[in-house]
Amino acid sequence: FLNINILAPVLETRVAGDHDKTSLHWAAELDHIDVARTLVDAGGDIEAKTSWGASPLEWAATMGSSRVADFLLSRGASRFTLLVAAALGKLKDVEEFIESGAHLAKMTSALVPDDHWPADSARILGDTISDALYAAGRNGHSEVVEYLLARGANIDAKGVFGGTALHWAAINGHAGTVELLVSRGANIALKDARFGATPEGWANEGSHPDIVALLRRRPPTT
Repeated sequence: FLNINILAPVLETRVAGDHDKTSLHWAAELDHIDVARTLVDAGGDIEAKTSWGASPLEWAATMGSSRVADFLLSRGASRFTLLVAAALGKLKDVEEFIESGAHLAKMTSALVPDDHWPADSARILGDTISDALYAAGRNGHSEVVEYLLARGANIDAKGVFGGTALHWAAINGHAGTVELLVSRGANIALKDARFGATPEGWANEGSHPDIVALLRRRPPTT
């Protein structure tokens, strides 16, 4: 059973809260599929935008909420882009997007507020394929990471707060993705732009001692 205190922010279908997040955005953030279904059936707007322009689908992708994302797609949600596919680990769709020959700059998404991205981040630089790598790494989708690296993505590309795919995989506890990125030469000494911390520091923040130990076994990239 779902905790009523968790459900409290998502009981109204059309009320927008902080950053214009609607109830459906909250359901997407928490991956509450039953709540999302109830909201949509009651008339919730699946295309509502946050203050930075993210739809519930895009916010679900950011948070790795695959159940709600798949539900929203089944109900016709738009803005299914390369970044959304990468963040959700949909390898086949990522391959189709890139191999279609379409202009990659048109495949971006408003996943996170623009002021969270440093000037040298992949998003701001227009490096969409590397931005997709960050999105996949953040949510632990190793197969997508491997594919994007093979297609020329920058393994140390910066994402939100200047954290790389390795930073985000570390704080989110995706040990397999951390192992992959490190084995492929990701810079374990690189510090993010907001907190000045290495991936090891982010792993500590996320309370993942196994990942801390993994990173300590590897010498810093020179």
